[in-house]
Amino acid sequence: MDPIETLVAGLAGLFAGGFATMLADRIPDATPLSLRSRCPVCGRSLDVVDTLPVVGWTLRRGRCRHCAERVAVSYVVVEVTVAALFVAIVARHGLDWLAMPPAVLAVALVALSLIDLRVYRLPDRLVFPALAVSAVSMVVAAIAIDRTEALSRALVGSVGFFALLLITHLISPRGMGFGDVKLALLLGLHLGWTAGSTYLGWSAVVRMVLSALMFGCLIGVVLGLGIGVLRRGGRDLAPDPDIGDPAVAGAQPSRLLQHTFPFGPALAAATMGVVLYPDLVVPT
Repeated sequence: MDPIETLVAGLAGLFAGGFATMLADRIPDATPLSLRSRCPVCGRSLDVVDTLPVVGWTLRRGRCRHCAERVAVSYVVVEVTVAALFVAIVARHGLDWLAMPPAVLAVALVALSLIDLRVYRLPDRLVFPALAVSAVSMVVAAIAIDRTEALSRALVGSVGFFALLLITHLISPRGMGFGDVKLALLLGLHLGWTAGSTYLGWSAVVRMVLSALMFGCLIGVVLGLGIGVLRRGGRDLAPDPDIGDPAVAGAQPSRLLQHTFPFGPALAAATMGVVLYPDLVVPT
């Protein structure tokens, strides 16, 4: 990979990661996105230097310049994660039109995963705009590279993944929330697009959707077990805002997998992996 492309991708990813943190902070509370960046503790506006990805947090030593309260390191983690994803995307596609749809997906999924971990919700206010922006980016890319047949595969992938999770939700509403079902529209769209844009056939769409679902379930099981073990040890890294502290409430589940945990991040991670490395599930 060209060093210049790597640098451009990394820098773009850092700023896109800053945008993802803003989405994760403001969307759940319906805060206008047009407002200037503010300290999450005292609410005062931040200077331009303070909002520079990674740099601002490092210069202030992880504290707000106004109130001196600690600013969560998760902001830096998100920025670095999106930067790493952008580098991986450009490593696969180069600085090409094909890099645009997965870049949109990376920002959306990181923001949605962070929200899901915090509040156990996947807000429509982000899922559907991400779906719309993804569709527009695919249309633009398809026209630019003269591969419009990929759009039909994207549509089939979206409907197919949605149908699979809808059936699962109807069978077990507590095991699969409807937010995950709506998220599947976005995930399936990109899985289908990846198959079509790389000249893979219709069977590849099916294999990629099923692979993303299978890997998502495996990641979800590991995540659920990890959260359950930590909770039994008195440490809850992803508390369910609807039930408070189950140990205090006397509602500690008897089985590890009975613990509530957000499933969206597992589906997001699996889908992003398949989108970045489709050759692992559909050999060419």
